[in-house]
Amino acid sequence: MAGRGWQLAEEIDFDKLPTLPQLVVGRVEGRKSDADVTCFINNIGLGYQFAAAGSVVYRKAKECGLGHDVPTDWFTEDVHP
Repeated sequence: MAGRGWQLAEEIDFDKLPTLPQLVVGRVEGRKSDADVTCFINNIGLGYQFAAAGSVVYRKAKECGLGHDVPTDWFTEDVHP
């Protein structure tokens, strides 16, 4: 599969690009318009994009009165039932 994935980005110096933490804390400027393109590369498997998307979905669901509370102890048991 030539010409796919990282091979398309050989000319990009990723070390010079801002990181998500830099953007979040305001050290770098984000998009200036809807025409700007962003890219999040999760090459170390932290899953920030899932946490961010999950936060938006959760907030929207709460605003719409959807879903229901799940007991915290479902996720904190120290033994398998």
